[in-house]
Amino acid sequence: MEWTGEWTGGCLCGRVRYRANESPRWASYCHCGMCRKVSGAPFMGFVEFPGGDVEWLGEEARRYESSQGVIRRFCGTCGSSLTFEADGMVFIALGSLDHPEQVTVERHAYAASRLPGLMFVDDLPDFPGPVGGKGGRPID
Repeated sequence: MEWTGEWTGGCLCGRVRYRANESPRWASYCHCGMCRKVSGAPFMGFVEFPGGDVEWLGEEARRYESSQGVIRRFCGTCGSSLTFEADGMVFIALGSLDHPEQVTVERHAYAASRLPGLMFVDDLPDFPGPVGGKGGRPID
């Protein structure tokens, strides 16, 4: 991803902000049950920052350990889902970025858990399970 601006973002109410101090490695759509539950959406987009070098600004994000070794951060005021963190990597929720249009999503993760009837015309590769990093424990 060739974006030359800062990788910044935050929650809906603006109280929790972040800045990634590196360039992302890749981006994907995740179809696992945990991501559906945490987002309330049929799938969730993530951008991977492999070194986990994210600086939190403003109010502190709340933390939730969704499975062993996996931390999810969210705003304690508006509830916006912000990250999925595992194995020293931070996966930032694509929709929380200030400039999500600068991200090129490259794959679908946990495609085996995709909801029936969801059709995509993006020609991105499907991976039945996790792609890179630890990935989450999918639930059905």
